[in-house]
Amino acid sequence: MFILRVDDRLIHGQVVAGWARPLGINTLILVSDTICNDEWACNAYRLAIPEGIEFYCVTLEQSRRTIVAMGTRQSMVIVASVREAYHLLRDGLDVQEVNIGGLSYHDGTREVAPYIHLTRDDIDAVVQLYQMGIKVIGKQLPNSSTIDVVKTLAGVK
Repeated sequence: MFILRVDDRLIHGQVVAGWARPLGINTLILVSDTICNDEWACNAYRLAIPEGIEFYCVTLEQSRRTIVAMGTRQSMVIVASVREAYHLLRDGLDVQEVNIGGLSYHDGTREVAPYIHLTRDDIDAVVQLYQMGIKVIGKQLPNSSTIDVVKTLAGVK
């Protein structure tokens, strides 16, 4: 199992307790140029990871090597934006689905769900993912209902 999750909160209780533990995720990979280049921030996220789960904090450039090295392990890659998810897929990450778990409200964002607020850049990235044949869903927890983000943006119910 390999999950690519977009969540601007990155590593938090919902990821650890709601996804990693119940699904047997044994590797969490935080992909962020900003966080990775801040040793203090990277270590703070590392403290949130339970024992028995490997944690990597890598840049977008380093992510492909790290993800390929994980092979078939139960892994979750977490990025803070849809644009970052698009870059990973454009650069060869092989997944069929992007899970948006949470994007906070900011001025100028469009609400897709109470927990998903997309910027213009996010919407453009969702369209690009759709054009690549990638399904973009909204899902807070594994047992939560799934939102088809593209259909919601298009006004299809």
